[in-house]
Amino acid sequence: MMSDAQVSARIAEAEVDAFQADGAVHLRGVIDPSWIDLLKTGTEKVLTAPGKYGRTQSKPDDPGFFFTEYFMCDYQPEMRRYGIEGPGGVIAARLLRSEQVRFFYDGLFVKEPGTVRRSDWHQDQPYYPVNGGQVVVLWTPMDPAPAEVALQVVRGSHLWGKAFTPVIFSTEQALAFDDSYSPAPDIDTARDDHDVLSWDIEPGDVIAFHGMALHGAAGNPTGGRRRASQTTWLGDDAVFSRRPGKLEPHFEHLDYPEGTPLTDAAAFPKVWPRH
Repeated sequence: MMSDAQVSARIAEAEVDAFQADGAVHLRGVIDPSWIDLLKTGTEKVLTAPGKYGRTQSKPDDPGFFFTEYFMCDYQPEMRRYGIEGPGGVIAARLLRSEQVRFFYDGLFVKEPGTVRRSDWHQDQPYYPVNGGQVVVLWTPMDPAPAEVALQVVRGSHLWGKAFTPVIFSTEQALAFDDSYSPAPDIDTARDDHDVLSWDIEPGDVIAFHGMALHGAAGNPTGGRRRASQTTWLGDDAVFSRRPGKLEPHFEHLDYPEGTPLTDAAAFPKVWPRH
């Protein structure tokens, strides 16, 4: 298994620069195969016995199956081990150029062959009770997939200075907060107007993207599964900011003073540095 130093050395400074400028970067081979095996084991256990956020996102007439789940580290040992002990912390620290990194939460996205339901274009951070520029999401595929099926990101969208209205995927309900939020643009109907980053992916790769980057993914018309873990990480400047309404994922019982770091070691453990 690769050490933290070996993982960090696999991330070139040019890739860190690309993440900072573009809001996303494709990192090849930074996750050891043993971690992918652990994720696969955890995924099958979650599919068999999901937690309270387990959702079938595909419609009844969808020939495939699209499933999502959150907060698996709270109840699933394999997922927790990957999140807390795995290489995510060192990857996040490197990309964010952050002295410290806290684990925030995890998600699972499974699209079986033939799935029509896409993941709509959205930003992640408006769903979180968190402000700050040092928030990164690591999307880790367990299966190979072509660029048109993998997660895609609009280059530079994290720098637009816009927050898009969160939409609950399972109900397609838009949560209109206030005038500071606007509907996300439909990138698919105006694709030529945007620079969309996309990559062919393999197990062991990571697509890392900023919390405010606009991203989405197609269904899965291929004959293979498309399973992906998603872990979110908080750097030095990430602070609590209350969001109105009940979102998914919903961070219950958070009551920090506005603008203060999320320092609860049980809920948001510091994973970098290791000690």
